Amino acid sequence: MHTFSLDRTCRHAAGAEGGILRLRWLAAATRFKLALRRHDRALKHGFNPDQPRVPRGSPDGGQWMRVAANSSSRAGSRGRYGANFPGATYGQQVRLDLEIARTENALRKVRQYDPTWKPSVESLTTPGSIEGAIRNAEARAQQVENYLNQLRTGIGGNLGPPLDVRVTQYRQATSNIFDGEAWIGAYRATNNMPDLFGRPSWPNDKGTVAVTEIDGKLYFGINSGAPGYTTGDQKEADNWRWVLKDKYPNELRTKNIGSVPNDSFYHAESNLLMRAARENNGTLEGRTIDVHTDREICGPSCMKVLPKLGIELGNPRVTFIGPNGTRRTMKDGDWE
Repeated sequence: MHTFSLDRTCRHAAGAEGGILRLRWLAAATRFKLALRRHDRALKHGFNPDQPRVPRGSPDGGQWMRVAANSSSRAGSRGRYGANFPGATYGQQVRLDLEIARTENALRKVRQYDPTWKPSVESLTTPGSIEGAIRNAEARAQQVENYLNQLRTGIGGNLGPPLDVRVTQYRQATSNIFDGEAWIGAYRATNNMPDLFGRPSWPNDKGTVAVTEIDGKLYFGINSGAPGYTTGDQKEADNWRWVLKDKYPNELRTKNIGSVPNDSFYHAESNLLMRAARENNGTLEGRTIDVHTDREICGPSCMKVLPKLGIELGNPRVTFIGPNGTRRTMKDGDWE
């Protein structure tokens, strides 16, 4: 009888201990689920605990820096870059993005004091090299940060905008900055293989490069014949030329199909819109897009063709920003 009572007591103790362990496990599981939910919400709001910060000593030291989309992935996933920088490793592309992000962070502050200023560093050293593009981006970022320090020192070091800055001007200056010039320079440098004598085979004054960013991904547009222009680009341009020629016979030539303004289908601006639509389920409907170019839009061709092409690609509102800051916006088949 005594033995039976002892066994029953042991079983009860074991059962009680097991119940306590189960409660602890459930509590830990609940905490884990809550942590996952918080993490998921943070990711949805764009937070990345591994995102680097602006280095100490910079005007914006300690602030979060933008990094490439899908930066947690490794080689094999190009994220925002696609095949824009041939031969570049994932690490090199992230370094390039970080240096351009430095420029954008500093430019946003500079525009509070000097809304029209822009960096002048434009070097295509080491053509055909991603390292050359990174060094150029580093020099550009340093120039902007140096100018920002000069501006702040000259205004008493109060780290704020001048007192006479208008509210509307301030809001415009502090909006997001996309350094299109830097990305265009990086594209030209990386895709510009030197000739046998070490000279750039794609001089800076040849052709046009256009760039934009949609949903965190870079899109480049180039002229036919430029490095990176593919047979797929050529076929798509051919197809749209035939479609729009039949749809707008009064504005596009029908006898000599290859003459002005039909040559616009093979220009960088058209190429960018076609590529962007292609990778967004064939349409840019509902989009508002800023396209930066290193040449002004050509009058005889692009001014006629681009608005019509825009309608066929979903009728987005597109603003083309030239090298001197000139802006032209198209919507509903015409220029605003």
